[in-house]
Amino acid sequence: MNYKTKIFAFALTLFIFFISQSGVALAGFGISPPTVANKNLVPGSFYEQNIYLIQGTPDQDLNATVAVDAGAINSWITIENGNSFNIPKGTQQFAMKVDVNVPPTAALGNYKGKIHINTLPATKNPGGVQVTLGAEVAINLDVTDIKVSDFSIRNFQIPDVAKGAPIKFIIKVKNEGNVENGPTKVSLTFFDQYHSKQLGQQDEDITEKVQSFQTKDISVDFPNNLDLGSYWADVKIYSGNKVAVDSKMVFNVVSPSVIAKNKQKGFVFPMPNFSAIPPWVYMLIGAVIVIIVLIIIIIIILRKNKNNGGGKPREEKEEVKKLRIHGGK
Repeated sequence: MNYKTKIFAFALTLFIFFISQSGVALAGFGISPPTVANKNLVPGSFYEQNIYLIQGTPDQDLNATVAVDAGAINSWITIENGNSFNIPKGTQQFAMKVDVNVPPTAALGNYKGKIHINTLPATKNPGGVQVTLGAEVAINLDVTDIKVSDFSIRNFQIPDVAKGAPIKFIIKVKNEGNVENGPTKVSLTFFDQYHSKQLGQQDEDITEKVQSFQTKDISVDFPNNLDLGSYWADVKIYSGNKVAVDSKMVFNVVSPSVIAKNKQKGFVFPMPNFSAIPPWVYMLIGAVIVIIVLIIIIIIILRKNKNNGGGKPREEKEEVKKLRIHGGK
C-alpha cells in the first residue's frame, strides 16, 4: 500500500466514524438541562423551569409519561403539560414546563428528588418491538430565609402609536430574586426627529410587580399630544431612587389606519429554525470540513516533498553531480 493509498484510507475511516456517530445521535433521546435546580427559594415562593425533551429523529408521534419521585416535596412539583402528553411528529425539541410551588409553611433546607420520563411511539408497530426511550431529571432545591431582591430589564420598546392614543412603553422584566420585585418609575423626555428640540417630559410610577423568578411584560401609558412623525425619547427606568436604565430610542406617531394595516399584516418575519435541523446534519458538515482540511494539509505536504526532491538533502545531490563531472563513481 503506497503513501497516497494510506492517506485516502485514513480519510475514509474518519468519514465513516463521523457518519456512525451521527447515526447514534440520530436515534437518540435526551433532555436539557438535566436538573431542576434553585438555591434561593423561600417559603411561599414559586419557580418554573423548562426541560427540553430532545429527539434525534422526530419521525413519529411519541406518548410521554412523567412520574415525580421527590418524597416529601412531591406535592410541590407540577408538570404543566400533565403527567401524560403527546410529542407531535417533527418536534425535535419539546418544552416540558416544571412548576415548583413552595408552601408558606415549608421548612428550611435542601430537597432532592427525580422526575422520570418515558416515551413510546404513539402508533404501535404490528408484530414489531416497541422501544421505550426515557430520561431522568434531577431535582435539587434549597429553601432559605435569605431574601434576594434583584431584577433585570431584558428589553423595552415604544410600538408605533396612533395619533391621540396613549404612548405605550413596554418593559420586559425578569425577576432574578426570590421576592416580588420590579422597576418603580419610568421617565420619558421627548425630542423631535433630529433630537434637537425638547418637546416635553413625563414621569409615570410603576405599581405592577413581577413574581419571584418570573419574566413579565409591564406596560406603562403616557399621554400623547404629538403630531404625526418620528420622535426621540430619552428613557430613564428607576429602581427605587436609582436609575437602572438610561438610554434613547426612536418611535413613530402614525395615523390609525396605519396601525390597523399593521395589525392585519402582523409583521411576521420568518426566521430560520436552526433547532429543527437534526444533529446528524451538523456532524456531517463537521466531518466534511475535517476531511477538506486533511486533504489540504496532505496536498501541501506532498508538494513540499516533491519540491525537495523526495526529501534528499541538497548537499547530497550536489556531490553526486560533481562525481559525475569528474568521472567518479
